[in-house]
Amino acid sequence: MTEYPSRDLPDEVYDAIRGRCDALLTETGLLYSYHLAEAPGIKLGGYPSWTQEPAWPDCKGCGSRMEHLLTVSSWEFDGESWLTWLPEEDRADENETGGRRWKNDAHNPTRLCLGDAGGVYLFECRICPERPIGHWFDCS
Repeated sequence: MTEYPSRDLPDEVYDAIRGRCDALLTETGLLYSYHLAEAPGIKLGGYPSWTQEPAWPDCKGCGSRMEHLLTVSSWEFDGESWLTWLPEEDRADENETGGRRWKNDAHNPTRLCLGDAGGVYLFECRICPERPIGHWFDCS
């Protein structure tokens, strides 16, 4: 799958796509940040699905911004992002209010709780030959 940044999206890029995002919301009810940007949950690569404001670490060796390597998250999706990121096989029948729900342990299969539904993000410097690692933790 291809991911795109959400909270990290440069203002000029968001300004360029704002009309398309507004039209998508009007036509489908989907929000760019929850449904089309980065995938939530535990993952290797892609963009961090930050719980708080983005906090990219800089490499202590060369000073460049480190690249996202791994996210370990408390949840695989939240009450909004499940609409597009929950696999069909993990969806349950509609509940009493008409909204679709998930089944079994799809929401938190690892039964992790980092802070109060946060995540740990690991980063690496791909410029330095020794590929140093950095990390960040956030929670709601």
